[in-house]
Amino acid sequence: MLSLKHDLKNHYNVKLLRGYGVSINLKDNKIILKNGLYDITGKSETEEYFVTRMPYEKIVISGRGYVSTDAIKLLSEKNVNVILTDTYGNPVSSMNCVMSSTTGTRCRMGQYDTFRDPDKVKYLRSKLLSDKIESQINFFKSLEKPELYSAITKLESYKKQVENLSELKNFLVDSE
Repeated sequence: MLSLKHDLKNHYNVKLLRGYGVSINLKDNKIILKNGLYDITGKSETEEYFVTRMPYEKIVISGRGYVSTDAIKLLSEKNVNVILTDTYGNPVSSMNCVMSSTTGTRCRMGQYDTFRDPDKVKYLRSKLLSDKIESQINFFKSLEKPELYSAITKLESYKKQVENLSELKNFLVDSE
């Protein structure tokens, strides 16, 4: 049994378990991740972690094997997603933590309510457009190319118009 250190992280914090004999289970309060059998050696790789030291945010399972319900429960509590795929990599199932808090729901309802208010929508449109123009101006300035100076001046003019706009729709129609 090969046990890897927990400071070994992949770039995306995703662990792929694949092949025949894949498993995720719980033993001595540790999550045991077992990869499928390798074609050449016939051996599999195993990793063990306390769930609080788990280096992965997602675990993708592609192959034949099992996941224990105790492991699912513990991983879900720590917000580690378990995703099942078919042999071609197409998602079949995803196991995520159930949100027991109403905070997320209230936040989402607040977002919906914002978009029902025309004044707030107008402000957000103006702010978004202004920030996008500002980002473009900063990018052009960072290039330090004299041929972009006229474009920068024009963008700064558009930004002032957007910030002082009473009706954004007219500005967009006139600019085309």
